[in-house]
Amino acid sequence: MAKWGEGDQRWTVGKRAGVTNVNNCCWWRDVTSWSQDAVNILLLGIRVEGEEGSCEITDISNIDGEASINNRKGKLIYFYKWVVKANWTGESSVCTLNIITE
Repeated sequence: MAKWGEGDQRWTVGKRAGVTNVNNCCWWRDVTSWSQDAVNILLLGIRVEGEEGSCEITDISNIDGEASINNRKGKLIYFYKWVVKANWTGESSVCTLNIITE
């Protein structure tokens, strides 16, 4: 058994010849940039209509957060956290809202 701090070469994985990720078993990828673009494309222009009125997203002002994909034992695991700020316009037949600013 190795002394504390010396390490045991049998268990050291880093920088050893012949150490590979067998069958691409485990990996992690940062997909933040790709998913920011995807969220922007998917949300922009969404229009919802119903009996009470309609609403449409006109602009995505800010997308903040992160996203990653992890493969563990052949299973894909997705992690994401997004804060999306969007501008929208809408019409309602149920109520009328008048905003007055001075």
